[in-house]
Amino acid sequence: MDESGEKELADWAPMVLASANPRLRTYLKPAMEFDARLARIVLSAKEPALAQIRLAWWRDEVSRQRADGDALPSDPLLASLLETWTGHDAYLIRLVDGWEELIGDPPWGQAPMEAFMKGRAGLFEAIAELSGNPQWASLAGRHGSIWALADLANLGATELSRTTDLPRLPLELRPLAIVGGLSRRALKRGGKPLFGDRLSPIVALRLGIFGT
Repeated sequence: MDESGEKELADWAPMVLASANPRLRTYLKPAMEFDARLARIVLSAKEPALAQIRLAWWRDEVSRQRADGDALPSDPLLASLLETWTGHDAYLIRLVDGWEELIGDPPWGQAPMEAFMKGRAGLFEAIAELSGNPQWASLAGRHGSIWALADLANLGATELSRTTDLPRLPLELRPLAIVGGLSRRALKRGGKPLFGDRLSPIVALRLGIFGT
C-alpha cells in the first residue's frame, strides 16, 4: 500500500530533522513520515469504512511476524519502519489506534482525543528509548502529547486541556523539544499551525539551541 506521494511532511519537519543527530534521525524520520501517512488517511477520508481498512492494513503490517531472510516490503515507509523500529511495533500500533479515533468530523469526545494524545506521546517515548535515552522517555512523551493537542486545536477540537508545561530534554532529544515548543506556542495562539507566522522558524531555532 505505497502511498508515498500522498502526503509530504509538515513545513516545520525539515528543520526538526536537520537538527537531529544521525542516530536520532534514523528513528525520527520514519516515525514522522508514518504519522503524516496516517494523518492523510484519516483527514482526507470520504468513506470512514475505507479509512478503517487502510489503517487496519498498517496495523497488521507493522506487527506481522516475518521470518529471517524475508524480503522487505515494497512500500518504502513500511520497509523503513521494519528496519528501524524492531521490537517497538506496539508504539506504532498505538499511533494507528489514536488516529483511528479521529475518523469523522469534530467535535470529538474526550476519550478519542486522549487516545490520540497517547499515540503521539508513545511515539516520542519510543524514539527516546530507541535512541539510547530511555530515562527520558516519559518526559519526551509529554512533548508528543502537546504536539497532539496543538493539532487537535488546529483541527477544530474544543474543551482541550490548557496545561502546556514542558520539561527540558537533553541535547540529543532537542528535536523533540522543538516540536513540543512549537506546539505549545501554537496552542497559546489559539490553535494556529506550528509554522503559523514568520517568527515560527526563529522560535524553532531558539528551541533547538536552548531547548525552551
